[in-house]
Amino acid sequence: MRYLFKEGGFMPDPYWTAMLSIGIIVVAITFLAAVFLLIYSFIQIKRAATALTDFLAATDSKLNPLLKEAEETLKSIRAVSDDIGSATSNIRNISGALSNIALQVRIFGLLTEGLQNLLSDRITGLKAGIKAALDVLLNKEKKGGE
Repeated sequence: MRYLFKEGGFMPDPYWTAMLSIGIIVVAITFLAAVFLLIYSFIQIKRAATALTDFLAATDSKLNPLLKEAEETLKSIRAVSDDIGSATSNIRNISGALSNIALQVRIFGLLTEGLQNLLSDRITGLKAGIKAALDVLLNKEKKGGE
């Protein structure tokens, strides 16, 4: 750096003084721009945080009824499932009862058939006995009525 000597002291060169002044002004403007940029960034971050908070609140208010409805739907599905299980159990019971009834009807049919055969044999025997008795009576009357 060059200095000019004057009476009573020395003074820096005007070129360097101008350069230092411009440098200080540039630094001051840069500092002010950085401060402005930081303030602007903080404001934008605050706006974004507010918007995010509002969005989350709106989403929460929309999701709560949906979650409650989903819970009710699951309860209804569970109730229907239980009812279907109960109906299936009842159908099994009815099916078992119908199987027992069918078995009883078969047994009753076999008993009826056996009873028919037995009665048929007895009726045939009774008819044969009555016929024989009538033949004997008719033969006696023909012979003289003893």
